[in-house]
Amino acid sequence: MADNYLMDGHKLIWHLDRVQDWQNGKRIAPLHIDVGLSKGCNIRCQYCFGVLQGNFFKKGSEVYFPREPLLRYVREAGEVGVRSMAMIGEAEPLLNPHVYEAIVAGTKAGVDISLGTNGILFDTGPAGEEALEHLKWIRFNISAADDESYRRVHGSKDFSTACDKISFCVNLKKRRNLAVTIGLQMVLTPSNVDQVIPLARLGKQLGVNYLVIKQCSDTIANDLKVYDRLGEYAAFEDRLAEAEMLGDADYKVIVKWGKITNQGKRSYDNCLGVPFLLYSSGDGRLYPCGMFFDREEETYRMGDLTTRSFKEILESDRYWEVVERVAALDVHQCYANCRTHAINEFLWQLKHPPEHVNFI
Repeated sequence: MADNYLMDGHKLIWHLDRVQDWQNGKRIAPLHIDVGLSKGCNIRCQYCFGVLQGNFFKKGSEVYFPREPLLRYVREAGEVGVRSMAMIGEAEPLLNPHVYEAIVAGTKAGVDISLGTNGILFDTGPAGEEALEHLKWIRFNISAADDESYRRVHGSKDFSTACDKISFCVNLKKRRNLAVTIGLQMVLTPSNVDQVIPLARLGKQLGVNYLVIKQCSDTIANDLKVYDRLGEYAAFEDRLAEAEMLGDADYKVIVKWGKITNQGKRSYDNCLGVPFLLYSSGDGRLYPCGMFFDREEETYRMGDLTTRSFKEILESDRYWEVVERVAALDVHQCYANCRTHAINEFLWQLKHPPEHVNFI
């Protein structure tokens, strides 16, 4: 089935005005920001990359982006030209009591807002309903299709609650004819590949718009015990193709084939995408990459959004010094299949054109 959302690629070609400014050496505002809202989580997934970014699970549940700086951040993002923000950081965003207010404020500021969550804590009252009215999409992170498997993969007894919250959102969307897209996301590992087909069936049963099956990111040091097993993913292709066939006109099963099958390899040497895609952590700090939330933090932190405005940080020399510092790194030492991977491939090609470009 077709990937209507182009999840296994990038969308920079629809933002060529910003790309042209970047090529001309201008200091541009990012197109997109991944926004962390907390430093804790209420479940403990086997493959959690957030554990490498300072996600302290239940111990970190009381550490979150404060209200006033958060609202200022999303409003200023609209003012400077940020076009989308995804509340999907290193931990569970719904642990932040101000998440619903931030969704509404960001949308009113002209930014497309989305939410990635395990869904267990989703508010089924007025706050949650208002959020669904303002979100472009909501994606539920779920990589198991039954209670026993959910306990194994996610370390939680809340499978039925997660499904109930998904159903609530689907039913509200239908009842009110809301524009929000509702999806499920599976992080594929060799340990949960048995859940691919059951999860594809569950997504159809729940009535969501899509299930996306994505790669598991890991460091080259194999911290999550996945990087050294990326060669095994080729054996999953028949099962993934079968899952795709369970989609139909109203429900898509989308496999991120490019990242699932590339074994973590890169076709570029430097990270050029930072000016287009930023990351902010659950405690309100701004970075060029989530890799630096808990590693060389002082070297790569662009600024602290709890003490300085986003606009002030964006216009600072420090911000652009960090951009250049990242561009000088050897990306082959970075974690595999990062969020910036696809746009880096595109920007690298722009910077390194082939011979005879006029022969299109």
